[in-house]
Amino acid sequence: MALADNTVLKGIGVGLGSAIGQVWKIFPQATLPTWSKTQDDHHASTQALRDAIAAVATELDQLGERAGGASADIFEALKFLLEDDELFAAANQNLVEGWAPGAAFGMAVNSFAEQLADDATFAERVADLQDLSTRVQASLAGISMTLNLPTTGNLVLVGDDFSPADTAQFTGAVVGVVTLRGGPTSHTSIICRSRGIPAVIAVHGAAELETGQTVLVDPVGDRVLVGGQISDSTMPIEFVAVSDEPLIAVMANIGTTQDAAAAAKTAADGVGLFRTELLYLNATTPPSIDQQAAAYAEILLSAPAGPIVVRTIDAEGDKPVAFLNSVEGSAIAGSSGYLVLREHRSFVEGQLKALEQARLKTGREVWVMAPMIATVDEAREFCELARSAGKFKVGIMVETPSIAQVVGQLKEIVDFVSIGTNDLSQYLFASDRINPSSADLLSHWQPELIRTVARVAHDGRAAGILVGVCGESASDPMFAVVLAGLGVSSVSASPSQVDVVRTALSSIDLAKAKNVANRVLEAKTAEQAKQAAANAFAE
Repeated sequence: MALADNTVLKGIGVGLGSAIGQVWKIFPQATLPTWSKTQDDHHASTQALRDAIAAVATELDQLGERAGGASADIFEALKFLLEDDELFAAANQNLVEGWAPGAAFGMAVNSFAEQLADDATFAERVADLQDLSTRVQASLAGISMTLNLPTTGNLVLVGDDFSPADTAQFTGAVVGVVTLRGGPTSHTSIICRSRGIPAVIAVHGAAELETGQTVLVDPVGDRVLVGGQISDSTMPIEFVAVSDEPLIAVMANIGTTQDAAAAAKTAADGVGLFRTELLYLNATTPPSIDQQAAAYAEILLSAPAGPIVVRTIDAEGDKPVAFLNSVEGSAIAGSSGYLVLREHRSFVEGQLKALEQARLKTGREVWVMAPMIATVDEAREFCELARSAGKFKVGIMVETPSIAQVVGQLKEIVDFVSIGTNDLSQYLFASDRINPSSADLLSHWQPELIRTVARVAHDGRAAGILVGVCGESASDPMFAVVLAGLGVSSVSASPSQVDVVRTALSSIDLAKAKNVANRVLEAKTAEQAKQAAANAFAE
């Protein structure tokens, strides 16, 4: 039975716009062949598997080129996962045992997935691997993974979740997206946000929607309304700048020269997060110091005026880097934060030296910070290394609950810290980014996350340490005002959101921002916190 008009389905909204369209449910593709053994010789099976992997890799290249922007970086990372040597070696062992190519690859992926199952950091990588596994098996079976979406009309796509390969196939007819799974920082959320497609994710009950039904996708209201009208939309706060300057600096997140150029077209006060690992997703050998320096210099020259905060290489999650394999030997497992510094110290040293060369060549102000630091001793070691390599302001990212508790002890060790709210939420609540039962815990409106940010800001100020925020939360204009009220000194948003965040922070005085933040701190749930902020603005 179809859901009745005016039925409300709750989820987590992505975006500030709303859309009305007809439901277009994405059904599973044709059933893949049952795993079985084969009589084909090992050489033929190996070649068939290599050909299928190559075909999927070519498809990823094409989809990445079509997607462009930040989405293209995601496809580069997916391609590297697909072509991981350790994954193929595991599949080849299954081929030796007589399994058919599709089964051999699927079993290898499942084995890797089991190894990573207990680590929330890699939950989304597991989902990516399984999608790649499905595509390889489909290629071997001659099954198309094309969505074949209409190019006209107003469609609201409804599905379990959408992989980057799915989202790259969205046509101009797609006006909204609804998923059963996902989280605020999942690929679906990131891509929909970057493309301006209203979405509501982690929607319980979305499976009951039927193709053809009219629905309102209302991300500001964190809901889907069956039979709704645009007039039913929850209106976002309208910000009107009353000052030439924002309450706090608004910087941009970048990863490539293209990102830097896009950020330079905004009113960004510099770069708050330069993700250096995005330069090396396809590199199988470490680049030389001179090669790195040239790449960094090009980006520094393209970036907006102001300080440029560079994060040293972070090769975890969905950013695998071949030459920084983990101790297990596979880039799928990855290594990050202090582990990179411990196991690949020479590369980090070289990266810092290259950044100093680029700084001297360009005359830009460069700050450097390390990701995923967990203890004061780890922070001290990185800062000493960085200061010995160049004339930088030096800091760390606050992404682990352990370091968030001891920011005051970093006095005279770091010049600044930058809060990565994505990973901090994940570790704070031990939640993965695609599980619908935990998606709400990853909302940046979670009171405990907000209280943690408030403590870090307070302790940082007391210790004379600058505190910024560079996670996805900083791209939310209303939340950026909350951050200013909590005492954060800067935010760094995606280039597409810099100007709207800057407008929000130019529309209010500090006393009002503090009032908004105090109201939010009294909330007990994420929904209450978001509503408290909206109410405070309305007063």
